[in-house]
Amino acid sequence: MKKAKTLRQELTDEYIVALEKMNMARAVEGDIALKSLAMAISQKPSITLNKKNIMGVVVPKIESSGLQKTITERGYGILAGSSLIDDSASAYEKVVEKVILAAEIETSMKRLLSEIEKTKRRVNALEFAVIPKMQKTEAFIKLRLEEMERESIFRLKRIKK
Repeated sequence: MKKAKTLRQELTDEYIVALEKMNMARAVEGDIALKSLAMAISQKPSITLNKKNIMGVVVPKIESSGLQKTITERGYGILAGSSLIDDSASAYEKVVEKVILAAEIETSMKRLLSEIEKTKRRVNALEFAVIPKMQKTEAFIKLRLEEMERESIFRLKRIKK
């Protein structure tokens, strides 16, 4: 929970920084130049989903590759864009990394919490319904066995007479 909270705060902070950098690049370069450079990106990041087992609960494990790129890997070349565009691109790459990490942690947390709730309901059902019912049945059986024992002793005494 603490990790998710701090990660969410870091994500918000990094998004604000990335947004400021993007706005600065938009002001200097213009929207059309940014859109054309964005279309020039050749390599798309890849995300793989795996499963991880935490105490019997299957949670997703998200692995990503190709998020942080160098200036030459972005596809638009060194001369096409300014340093403002490179800064905003790298800031948004960091934001995407945090989003992926936050998605993994929050999804895991939600699944674990739902599993805890299910277990709580089962425990409450056992504690307040099943166990008291079994205790009443046990008391009834004991009482009935004692009664049968008394009857058999009385019967044996009668037979003996």
